[in-house]
Amino acid sequence: MSGTPATPHVSYCQRRTNTDRALEALLICCLIALCGDGTTAAAPTTLPFDWSTVDSQPEQAAHILRQLRAWRKPDPARGKKYLRVVYFHPQDRQPLKGHIDRWHHIMADIRQFYRDEMRTLGYGDVTLALEQDQGKLKLHQVRGTANDDGSYSYRSGNRIYNEIVKVLAQKGIDAQRETLLIVCGLSRTEDKKVTIYSPYYGMGADHTKGICFVADSDWLTIAGLKPDPQGLVLQVKEHRGYEPFSLARFNTTYIGGTIHELGHGLSLPHNHATQGEAKRGTALMGAGNYTYRQEWRQEGKGSFLTHAHAIRLLVHPLFSGTAQQADQSPDLQLTSLRVSFDDNHIHVRGTLRAKIPAVAMIAYNDRENPGQQRYQVNNDYDATTWSSVVNSQQEFWIRVGDLQDGNHQLRLVCVHANGAAVTHRLHYTMTDGIPDFDRTQRDIANTTTP
Repeated sequence: MSGTPATPHVSYCQRRTNTDRALEALLICCLIALCGDGTTAAAPTTLPFDWSTVDSQPEQAAHILRQLRAWRKPDPARGKKYLRVVYFHPQDRQPLKGHIDRWHHIMADIRQFYRDEMRTLGYGDVTLALEQDQGKLKLHQVRGTANDDGSYSYRSGNRIYNEIVKVLAQKGIDAQRETLLIVCGLSRTEDKKVTIYSPYYGMGADHTKGICFVADSDWLTIAGLKPDPQGLVLQVKEHRGYEPFSLARFNTTYIGGTIHELGHGLSLPHNHATQGEAKRGTALMGAGNYTYRQEWRQEGKGSFLTHAHAIRLLVHPLFSGTAQQADQSPDLQLTSLRVSFDDNHIHVRGTLRAKIPAVAMIAYNDRENPGQQRYQVNNDYDATTWSSVVNSQQEFWIRVGDLQDGNHQLRLVCVHANGAAVTHRLHYTMTDGIPDFDRTQRDIANTTTP
């Protein structure tokens, strides 16, 4: 169950009392006594897992960290992976003035955001690994093969990427095995008028590679996220006509856009805050690109990282500091899976087998919106996330709340210690607050392996 860190509380399954434990101990003693005459009965060697001990978010975090510490093996010979930040500009234009300092500070702030969020969620001093060059962010500068004459636009992602691949290959870097943040010098500024025509999206990502495009602009600064006593107003054009942006809104939108698209480059899909999480603000991978650092200006609660996505980043090689078995498939098999409905929650319980340890199972509860023809890809902003640890018996138990009527897809994402994430899909329909699991059962039959 992902959510805001909170004081551990009594769950649906209720915490065991001292009386419960005393009765349990008495039962074991009785069984041992009964076995004293040499009969074949024996005391149980393993007690059922107490799910109430991982009910709260902090308890889940502690459990996951224990699993990772037991699995990870220090190996100084294994190369650490870093985010590759590439600065792309057309052949006939230089990078925008001050681009190195600007992006050094932007990426430092993004790293601090991730570090603060991971600490808040109980994962300690974990953040994004960046390449450094003499204490500054290392930018791999790539000059395009075409001029700034309309050859490059929002739709030029593939062309720009292919040009970058060739340049990085000359440096001995295989771009297809890297996570790339591509900053495009594809904007024009005339006084307070800004025109942006850069690709701005993430794609093709897993825990071993990813691509995300963002735009550079002369007006982007971390200071611009803070209150502006001058009340500067920019006229900004990207996909529509020119619109008025305060300096703060501009920087929130485009620096927030950078960390949001980077999230996609790190393989994170969209998701929406649960009712409990919303107390912290707006989910980064929801509409968090429009609220980034608003709290600095006291204009809102700002953006936050959901627990489900913190789990996925925790094991990503760019955060974990290790590429241990990163190229190995986890070979996940769901050996049992069942769903039920109780106390206004959908319960998804199951067992699994995997070659790479599974540290968590996440459910993205994605409602089909009116007129929507499919799930995901810009239709998944409303998908809430719910998480479960995987215990030593390879069991998980997810409880999905905040239920609504309509057709839904439950995407079960198994997160493995090496960063891999494996997805299975279930579907259900909710009518008048009651779920219909007919299709779910068919999905389960096609998903599980005895």
